[in-house]
Amino acid sequence: MVCACVALAGALAGCGATTSSTVTVSGKTLSIYASQPPNGGGGQQAKDVLEAEQLAFHESGGHVGTFGLKLFTVDGKELSDDARAAISDQTSIAYLGELIPGTSWVSIEITNQQGLLQVSPSDTAIFLTQPTPAVPGAAGKYYPSSKTYGETFARVVPNTAQEAKAQVQEMRVMHVTKLYIADDGQPYGASIALEVKQDAAAAGITASQGPATMAGFTGSGADALFLGASSEGTAKTVFDEVAAASPKAKLFAPSALYGDSFASSLAPAAQQSLIVSSPGFLPRDLTQAGLKFASDFQAAYGHPPAPAAIFGFEAMDAVLAVIQDAGPTGANNREIVTNDFRTLKNRASVLGTYSIVHGDTTLAPFIFARVQGGQLIPFKFIQVQG
Repeated sequence: MVCACVALAGALAGCGATTSSTVTVSGKTLSIYASQPPNGGGGQQAKDVLEAEQLAFHESGGHVGTFGLKLFTVDGKELSDDARAAISDQTSIAYLGELIPGTSWVSIEITNQQGLLQVSPSDTAIFLTQPTPAVPGAAGKYYPSSKTYGETFARVVPNTAQEAKAQVQEMRVMHVTKLYIADDGQPYGASIALEVKQDAAAAGITASQGPATMAGFTGSGADALFLGASSEGTAKTVFDEVAAASPKAKLFAPSALYGDSFASSLAPAAQQSLIVSSPGFLPRDLTQAGLKFASDFQAAYGHPPAPAAIFGFEAMDAVLAVIQDAGPTGANNREIVTNDFRTLKNRASVLGTYSIVHGDTTLAPFIFARVQGGQLIPFKFIQVQG
């Protein structure tokens, strides 16, 4: 196996090859790579997640046990550049991956080939860890070296199946009786749309699915629209047109569209009707450790953290804890670190106490936000059970 060195965010430690199913980092330095979306994608929320990862790393003091630590933040022209930078470094022990929901499959296919643990703080897409009719071949097709290394991805953020449950729970509270569901045709949008459709039917909400158009919505006679999408351009067009034609319609969007730049781009009628979900907490619902994180983040960066930032902190903190617990004979072994992370049990954290099962967290906290003054303002917290 030949690795190409990639010059991103600093010099890499070197290239190496592996011929066994266990990759062991030589030397006494372990490197963690943190990915940023290309071209500044993800807005302020993505920036806050990365800063929260850095905050957790700095609290480690730059070492765990007998190993020194290095953090590389990578920002390639393409998303795949970041993952290739990580696997090209012989000292890599973990990759803190993608911040935009639905994008991690690109890097998982790369990091899995070197048995490198990949942890996402904010990619909720269910098809990364579980099968779904919306994405044939998921999740296995994203792990080309699973026979050698197993599955190497995990996340500390709840998946879209849990988000769909939260969405439908809020729809019932808002007395939605007839729901129109559409998506942008991409795996992320299609999979969460399917989950919402199934949960709506189970909750007694009449649901129909059709094209992401104003005509499709108005023809359905629905009183609410859920749009599964990650494309802000598509979402803006659909929401603006539906709000203009049906001012009383309720508009629901998933976490891939949680961003002030998107919210402020909408026409006033759509802003007034839009509700967006995101993994996260209201300040009053944070644990004591979570409140400390928020205070420390404010002190370090001069502003409150975006809702997703706390998951960035936990992603890094949990990786460091796993490395620490692996001890002097396991901390530099990618297989041990990956398996230990993917089997975390009852970990006490800034998020609360959770376990990792098949790459997914057992915690499912969500907030809902409305647009006020061109910004998304959270108004409700839901902890999905089961």
